[in-house]
Amino acid sequence: MRQRNDLVFPMVEFERRVSDLRDRMQTHNLDAILITTPENICYLSGFESPGHYYFNALIIPADDEPFAVPRQLEDSGYEALTWLEITRPYQDFEHPIDKLYQTLDEFNLLNKRIGFEKQSWFFTAVQQEKLFAIASEADFVDCSMIVEQGRLIKSSYEIDLMRKVAKTTISGMQAGVDAVKAGVSENDIAAEMHYAMIKAGSEWPAIAPFVASGYRGAIGHATWAGRIIEPDDFVMLEISGCMSRYHAPLMRTGFVGQPNQKVRDAEKVVLEAFEAVRDAIKPGVPAGTVDKIGRDIISKSDFGGKQASRTAYSVGISLPPDWGEGYIFSIQAYEERVLQKNMTFHLLPWVQVSGKGGISISETIRVTADGCELLTDFERGIFVC
Repeated sequence: MRQRNDLVFPMVEFERRVSDLRDRMQTHNLDAILITTPENICYLSGFESPGHYYFNALIIPADDEPFAVPRQLEDSGYEALTWLEITRPYQDFEHPIDKLYQTLDEFNLLNKRIGFEKQSWFFTAVQQEKLFAIASEADFVDCSMIVEQGRLIKSSYEIDLMRKVAKTTISGMQAGVDAVKAGVSENDIAAEMHYAMIKAGSEWPAIAPFVASGYRGAIGHATWAGRIIEPDDFVMLEISGCMSRYHAPLMRTGFVGQPNQKVRDAEKVVLEAFEAVRDAIKPGVPAGTVDKIGRDIISKSDFGGKQASRTAYSVGISLPPDWGEGYIFSIQAYEERVLQKNMTFHLLPWVQVSGKGGISISETIRVTADGCELLTDFERGIFVC
């Protein structure tokens, strides 16, 4: 592995990641692994691009030098951003699976046991079927989530970077809160959030900020659409800055005018649920237990809201279409896996009030040796605008 001066982390960090993966590969008796999930490629090599709508593969042999099969256009990214010495790019007129087959043959892997990510969104069923047909002499084994096992526990390098990311998130959120008032549009608020976040050092996030006012705040994943803010509106804001593909999301709710008692009661319940869940987080606690603590508080309320999603989801490296790692691990009902030190989550026990809007007060957190650290730490409560 070559040493580069422009890698996101010191080379020793990438060496550790590959070494740990190879240890897990041994338990599956793999001669190599074919990686097509964009975040996993980034985690192991440093490569990042929005261009994963074209096929891209990283191959880690058990003993030999890793190599990649990217689109020719993306090969410059491997040269500039990664430590890899070997790439075999394909032209746009070539079928990428044909190029992958030729490359596996070049490195004597066609008669080997090869792990692949069956669950990858970016390795389609058609592509898999073609590869398995033309490389029938190889033994392909589904090893989905084998890389993610390493991603779940963050290193000190990753945590330090996420602390920096959190500062850009907070800058964007503050700008959004400051922009909310009757008569402005959702687009105006989104523009201010983007500007402040990027000026603070953020690169392009995996998802654009969410800005949803009035009844639109009760629609899952609604974002700016030109609606004009009106008196007595809820305004739901969610944003995450990004550096080198690492994210740290944050949610807040504004209210235009003076909140009535029902709104204040809802705010109190969400804050109570957040603090109770925060206090419960520590290594060794089952995720489902943490989820139940917050969910029970919200379910016993009488303001007409409901928790429509999980209590938290893992965050770290992300590319479109998601800024989270919830598919790896979420704090949700019936999840029996326990929390471990240096897991990082977006903690969001928020509620939807049908037809009215959403009330969201969240933070990105790190599980510590005896509790949790707030990586984002923004004034919690409904903002009166």
